[in-house]
Amino acid sequence: MSRGPVLVTGGAGYIGAILVRRLLNAGERVRVLDRMLHGAHGLAGLEAEERLEVRTVDLRDPRTHDEALEGCDTVVHLAAIVGDKACALDEEVAVQTNWTATVNLACRAAVLGVRRFVFASTCSVYGEGRNELLTESSPVRPLSLYAETRYHAERGILERARGASFEPVILRFGTVYGLSPRMRFDLVVNLLTLRAARDGEISIFGGSQWRPFVHVIDIARALECAMVEPPPLEGEPILNVGDNLENYQLRDLAEYYERAFPRVRVRHAPEASDPRTYRVSFDRIERLWGFRASRRVPDGIEEIAAALRAGSIPDPGHRRYVNA
Repeated sequence: MSRGPVLVTGGAGYIGAILVRRLLNAGERVRVLDRMLHGAHGLAGLEAEERLEVRTVDLRDPRTHDEALEGCDTVVHLAAIVGDKACALDEEVAVQTNWTATVNLACRAAVLGVRRFVFASTCSVYGEGRNELLTESSPVRPLSLYAETRYHAERGILERARGASFEPVILRFGTVYGLSPRMRFDLVVNLLTLRAARDGEISIFGGSQWRPFVHVIDIARALECAMVEPPPLEGEPILNVGDNLENYQLRDLAEYYERAFPRVRVRHAPEASDPRTYRVSFDRIERLWGFRASRRVPDGIEEIAAALRAGSIPDPGHRRYVNA
């Protein structure tokens, strides 16, 4: 357990809303910083939680950093403009948020005695199509502004760690899916599940592209590990987050939707609008921390389908469920 509160930036977001609840259930004190760009509903029901402190803060303002970090020895930095479309809305804000503010926060964290700084990056930094299984030491070739900002933030954070007691851990997430209190329907598995339930039809473009999928709860589990487990002793403290069994070609998802929705029509379009393809190795995180996925893509489809059928996601077509 941390000596002070765990600082979770972006704690009202898709991943943060799950992580915050898990940390509270584990007895931690949690300080959430969030710009509330997508609202605060991800933290609904936690208003009376005495061990939770929520601050509406824009981390682009460096004057907020010292107060935010006060008393913290562990930081989980999730706050970002997430996704290609969201970054394209205002590229300057995306760069300021995802890169400049991130590195500035890490600098102050190192100065103020933060021990462990966990940074949420993405496997999309690997970028373009290659046939090899990609490891943490593979060359990066980001194809989008979002991926570029994540990679440059990684480098900036790691530069702060030289010769200091500051311990950064960089987690490169696979493609996330699954239910969250701050639900998103702009993620491929979640979106296809919504369309299958609502429209009875889904389209898979191209289909040969590889993606490493990972459930949002497993992301939260990995973040918890990163807070306390030893970082790699050799090489840079970068870990891909996912499971080797969860690398899929997109066309392989069709059978899972046909199983969950027996009447669904699956349309295969020959051309892919998204050229990214990456098949990722998760050997390092398994070897170091014994990390394996607790859920698979069919589990995520089934849980979202059940929530939609039960009506527990109000107005699933509302724009609050997308980042852009």
